[in-house]
Amino acid sequence: APMSVGRMIHGSDGSTSDKLPGNGKVVDCQHAEQEFIEMQVKVELENHRRKMSTKSNNEKRRFPKTLEKVSNGMARIKKDELNDYFDLGNPMDAGQHTGEEDAILIYHSKKSLPSSSTTIAHSAEYNDLVGIPLLDARTATENCDALNVIHTSNPGNARQCTAIIGNFESYHIQRWMKVDTVKSTPVKPELPLKLVSRGYASRGKANFYAPPSDGQSSPVKRHWKALRTFFSNLDSVLGDLQPILERVASKDNTVVILTCNMGQSALLVNFACSARRRGFDLGNVLVFPSDVETKELAEGLGLATYYDEKNMGPLPSGEARRYGDRNFKAMMYAKVLCVLYPLMLGYDVLFQDVDIVWLKDPMEYFHDESSNLSQFDVIFQHDGSQSVRYAPYSANSGFYYVRANKRSQYLFTSLLYHSDLIITWDSHQQVLVQLLAEHSSLFGLGVKVLGRDTEMFPGGYHYHRNRSFMRKFIRRETETYIFHMSWTENKDNKLLFLRQLGEWYVTDECVGKTATDILGGDGVVSSGENTALVQPCCAKEPIFSCHYRDKPSKLPCKNSPPIDTNGKSFW
Repeated sequence: APMSVGRMIHGSDGSTSDKLPGNGKVVDCQHAEQEFIEMQVKVELENHRRKMSTKSNNEKRRFPKTLEKVSNGMARIKKDELNDYFDLGNPMDAGQHTGEEDAILIYHSKKSLPSSSTTIAHSAEYNDLVGIPLLDARTATENCDALNVIHTSNPGNARQCTAIIGNFESYHIQRWMKVDTVKSTPVKPELPLKLVSRGYASRGKANFYAPPSDGQSSPVKRHWKALRTFFSNLDSVLGDLQPILERVASKDNTVVILTCNMGQSALLVNFACSARRRGFDLGNVLVFPSDVETKELAEGLGLATYYDEKNMGPLPSGEARRYGDRNFKAMMYAKVLCVLYPLMLGYDVLFQDVDIVWLKDPMEYFHDESSNLSQFDVIFQHDGSQSVRYAPYSANSGFYYVRANKRSQYLFTSLLYHSDLIITWDSHQQVLVQLLAEHSSLFGLGVKVLGRDTEMFPGGYHYHRNRSFMRKFIRRETETYIFHMSWTENKDNKLLFLRQLGEWYVTDECVGKTATDILGGDGVVSSGENTALVQPCCAKEPIFSCHYRDKPSKLPCKNSPPIDTNGKSFW
């Protein structure tokens, strides 16, 4: 038979009264039964309380009422999917398994929450104990009439925080760090947070600073002098250029622009010779030489030229011995003008440095009507560097395509106006990247930087850092358009690297020589149709030689010395 309440409590036979051992007191079973019922009620009440608590948690908003004008819900989207869906333009490393796999989307208004599913909307707004919902990009943004995109990272796993403040809208990020900006110290945890430049590095170096204006030789005064020359001669320069561009520009209204001085002329000759040997038409190439010697070399190779003697004549003709030296900075000014002029006249521009070789015609890529590149005003090769100096784009200023429109014209006009910063910061690239960020935000300039790991437009980053890619490149197993020998200190090393890579086409008798030296006497012809230098200067096959065993080479160079400390053989 079922056990009675009394037996459950005392283990007895269920009689209504019994003695408890030791004290002789009689237990009232009816009273005990009442206590047991009360105990069960308490258990049920506790279970109900717990259920109600769980339900309460399910209905708890992710953000409190104090943030209702800033945050009304949250969702996650795979970073790679979000970038594929919108093509944000910024270069992105793949997110999978990196700790940066997801992007966070904050819904500022309840109306911006997804409406295609009430379950999804509820999960984004309320804490349902299963974490922040993961949505596809289309569903997550279906009711976002506006989307603010913030790119952020935490290099070095620093103790970094991000504050989002409900306030008058700002499209700039203030950066605060525990540093002494007067002494340019690295981060010190004992110091208070202080407003710094966005280019202040954690090690204590400020990459962005105002140019000094005192003294006649200050960057500002030198910049003003150059601008006076520019404005005084602008109309005549554009008048001279117009018929040249009409003749040179392709049917797509595009011209390939290079600038060079005598110090870098061997690289210009190599570009022309390698392109000719591969059968490329160089009729849409226009060279802006900064001296007469380079003008004659370019024309002797059949290239069209325009020598802006008033603005570029005073520039030095020697080669840059290192990044940022006097000759390097002078040629940066030429890189500004030679792009600005064609844009002002309405021509699209593919600008490239002379340390580039073509493997396929890059115009095919930029003019591909099946791609979505037409939405961008400027398209850059990735530099490879993740330095704060080049954030947020890391755009390489030695290879890029520009569509002529009012946004791009003003971008390069602004770059001209900021040439004093180029002098101060020793970098054309650094200034241009910051203007890209500002003009994208201010004017809606469409900026696209190709991914660092793309095989189509490799450069010095790949040559020095990605041996796996370089082995495929040497075997011609890649879909590469151009190779850019960037990330290399000077012209001499570029030449040696190109030789052992099997991409050097200039005969020794033409390296560093003028057209007069090569042809003798008055054998220089000043017509873009002339090709007098092609036969003596352009080798039919690439000229190969070994120099450094720790750098990529077409053939093994195991017996050559390394160039880097403890450099391991490429082969």
